[in-house]
Amino acid sequence: MKTRYDIDRLPPEEMYSVQSELLLGTVARVYENSAFYRKLYDDHGVVPSDIRGLDDLSTLPFTTRQDIEKDNWGFLSIDRKDSAELVSTTGTTGNPVYVAMTSHDLDRLAYNEEKSFTYAGAEKGDLFFIDVTCDNLFIAGIAYYSGLIRLGASVVRVGPQNMARQFDLIKKLKPRGVVAVPSFMAQMARRALEHGVDTKKLGLQKIVLIGDSVRNDDFSLNPLGGLISEAFGNIFCSTYGITEGQVSFCECLQRQGLHSHPDLVFAEIVDDDGKSLNDGESGELVLTTLQIEGMPLVRYKTGDITYKLSAPCGCGRNSVRIGPVLGRKHQRLKYKGVTLYPKTIENAILDVDDVVNYQIEASTGEDHTDHVLIRVGSERNDSMFRSELTDKLRSKARVSPEIKLMNPEEITARQFEGGSRKAVTFLDLRNSGRKAE
Repeated sequence: MKTRYDIDRLPPEEMYSVQSELLLGTVARVYENSAFYRKLYDDHGVVPSDIRGLDDLSTLPFTTRQDIEKDNWGFLSIDRKDSAELVSTTGTTGNPVYVAMTSHDLDRLAYNEEKSFTYAGAEKGDLFFIDVTCDNLFIAGIAYYSGLIRLGASVVRVGPQNMARQFDLIKKLKPRGVVAVPSFMAQMARRALEHGVDTKKLGLQKIVLIGDSVRNDDFSLNPLGGLISEAFGNIFCSTYGITEGQVSFCECLQRQGLHSHPDLVFAEIVDDDGKSLNDGESGELVLTTLQIEGMPLVRYKTGDITYKLSAPCGCGRNSVRIGPVLGRKHQRLKYKGVTLYPKTIENAILDVDDVVNYQIEASTGEDHTDHVLIRVGSERNDSMFRSELTDKLRSKARVSPEIKLMNPEEITARQFEGGSRKAVTFLDLRNSGRKAE
């Protein structure tokens, strides 16, 4: 693998040249070895020799999550017996898809995370708690583990243990950093308050957040990010990762977008018609992976809505950045004339005190329009609390859907129903034939 730690600081034209060279290798590999891509390119009259660099990337057809679901192993660019590990997506947005990784791909994954952790300020000798699972086919756990080891840091694979155990281990082992999903850190903040624990005296200096966004589109903190900041201080950086791409983007300490790793991925933003968009224009994130052996992807439509920034970052890096993920394309709602994403609803309800957790349900009514039910977990069940939620939704999301107040434990059970390894905060019933209960 060609590792170029300095690629992020190369002049844009030199970076583009390196990426063009790597792209040629990816296109040649998938055409020669992937049954899916060979057929796709033959059907579109694509010959790898016609692709001379990134300037020709737009001539290649897109691929989608549905393509992988239909022909998972057609994406393989290796003999399946040469894979070193299999990982999978969660299946929360469709059927799980499986990704075969070679030993080279695992090294690439570690390199990706080593770079990301350095962007977030991690250093050799730091002790990090990994508060996400490292099993159940979950790529993120092994990615962060191997990345920290490669960096020279120490790790403790704690996993999402109960809070009493977390506080006890933090007190005994004194980690400098934590890797966790934002909701976990928010829960830690709440439990600390309940038990009189001063979170700012826990000794944590660095938090790397995975999963849900903690920022608005202008990089200001959303309610979830605000809660974490209030409890722990401004010591966290966000990441965006995608299992199929075996890659993640990470904030640097400027916290003005998530950096790509130019020698590992090329990012585009496109509109609904597949047309490339300019910096700052919101659209669907499309990824082309570089230097992957097992299951490379070319022009893969992620379904995530965000925007890109190509100008140099204040940290001195020239790598393309993406903004916070605004929502999933297929989760876009049309509710009583208002178009919005579940994330907008989440930000509104999390801005209300005493909200512990939630689940948003979308279904199709008899009038064939989107209906939305918000289940809110809280110890409160009074009319004033309900009014606060309604007012916040009207002011921030411009909608006033049905609200059902429930016990937080009931919401948790619904979030992890069926053994999901991630909390399902948005339940889309619109194409299932089911109705919200």
